[in-house]
Amino acid sequence: MENSTLLPQRATRARKRIKKEEIYGTAFALIPLAGFALFSLAPLLIAFYTMFMGMEGYRFDTMHWNSFANFKAAFTDKRFGLSLGISAYVTLGHMIGLAVSLATSVLLSQKLKGSKFFTVLFFIPYICSSVATAIMWRQMFNGGNGLINELLKLFGSKNGVDWMNDPKAYTPMLVIVIAWQAPGYGIVMFTAALTGVNRALYEAARIDGAGRWKQFTAITMPAISPTTFYLLLAGVINGLLTFDIARIFTGDSWSGAAGPKDMGLTSVLYIYYQGVQFRNMPVAAVMSMVLFVIIMIVTVVNYKLGDKWVSYD
Repeated sequence: MENSTLLPQRATRARKRIKKEEIYGTAFALIPLAGFALFSLAPLLIAFYTMFMGMEGYRFDTMHWNSFANFKAAFTDKRFGLSLGISAYVTLGHMIGLAVSLATSVLLSQKLKGSKFFTVLFFIPYICSSVATAIMWRQMFNGGNGLINELLKLFGSKNGVDWMNDPKAYTPMLVIVIAWQAPGYGIVMFTAALTGVNRALYEAARIDGAGRWKQFTAITMPAISPTTFYLLLAGVINGLLTFDIARIFTGDSWSGAAGPKDMGLTSVLYIYYQGVQFRNMPVAAVMSMVLFVIIMIVTVVNYKLGDKWVSYD
């Protein structure tokens, strides 16, 4: 009789405890959701509304319908078109970094002496501040006596390269900086992926007479293809969103210039100029949405193409 009385009481206490846990869990989950709504969703909605309006500076009380004039201004802006091309160009730095990280990871996976030390060493550029990295490289490229030009002179170049003032050299300079910084994260990801490859497959391939290159293409690459796909997609997106390195190399230019003949003008940098320096937020909002659509298209295309070569088995 006593047990029959205690069971309902225990069930009631358990339900109360579960209810409290649900309340606490929901409360803690609402904290990041509130941050997302306040700092991401709200600005996104404001930017979307702003695209269709004209306004003076940042004054919302001056907003008025302007018959899609912001869209016309964005789509006829030659500098914006150039910035999209520059952003696509600098993604090359991330692709070079991806190739370097794959090659380095394969070498490190051979369990050579000091491989852990070099893994940490190669990761350092990735965790370094992009601003600090850009300042360091700007000094190395700057002037005829910069470190890069001094090295070029050792290899036979008479005067080096005028990196900061030559339009043909300016964008490749940004690619070099990005390619130096990018491999760190990829090395860690590829190294982790390589440890998960079934070693029995390599043994079977060696018995069948497959060489190292055949093993790499037939076993290693399919096995790490999900990681490769992720890093490839992330590299393209990061390239299209390049800002900090381009901004530091540009210097304190309140005129909106970005290197010789705008060869350092990435899309995000130009959006920054439009919204912050030129105080033209509606046009900046349209350009941001165009860049968002481009990234979405690139992402969808990557997923469609990825279905043909990514193996999730």
